[in-house]
Amino acid sequence: MFISLSGQLGSGKSTLSAHLKEKRGFEIFSTGTIMRRLAKERNVSVLEFNKLIGGDRAVDELIDGEMKKYAACHEDGDVIFDSRLAWHFVPKSFKVFLAVSPKEAAERVFSNRILEEEKYATKETALSELLERRSEEIKRFKDFYGVDCDDYGNYDVIVDTSELTTHEISDIILKVYEYNIQKRPHAKLYLSPKNISIAKNAKKDGELTVEKDGHGFVLVEGSAILEKAIREGKRVTEAKLKVES
Repeated sequence: MFISLSGQLGSGKSTLSAHLKEKRGFEIFSTGTIMRRLAKERNVSVLEFNKLIGGDRAVDELIDGEMKKYAACHEDGDVIFDSRLAWHFVPKSFKVFLAVSPKEAAERVFSNRILEEEKYATKETALSELLERRSEEIKRFKDFYGVDCDDYGNYDVIVDTSELTTHEISDIILKVYEYNIQKRPHAKLYLSPKNISIAKNAKKDGELTVEKDGHGFVLVEGSAILEKAIREGKRVTEAKLKVES
């Protein structure tokens, strides 16, 4: 089983990968680990390194080539590809995207980073640099490969990790994977109700349906369901992604 794991910075990709390795025996291929190593070798931060290689495809081609080679050599294994573009370079994988509110992401990286080069002076600095790093990566991938890693249509499931434990995230992903295997219907998005904003013209009735709004989600249909979920204190709710006409 191949899982391609993409997502926003601070969404918990590395933590989830480690959990699945410990509990399920997955191997991990992490492009982030490679990027951090290359940045450290040049004595710069990951953000600075992203800027340095902005116009140079050599580093991306090196990393992506290693990922494709690893996939080819482990076809019968259980592997998590922790990479922004694994869904693109490992097409025969279960494609997962982890979302997180910017505020929660900043809190996590400010409080939990143990690597010296990824420590931040303040939460505000952490948030600013996370968003800048994300923008740099999205632009680079669009320029180099013509693909958008922020397009939720590329993924089998999107999970908002803001309110969930790693075990709960793992359970959702594996459940949806089994649904896919069995060709059973399932939700595409699992979101934190309190992180969903409501559009002014949102419909009260219907299924809970959202569309992408910057780094978050805005509800366009089913506000009654969302309001009920918030009243009941639910930490996650199933949602549909609005299909662009």
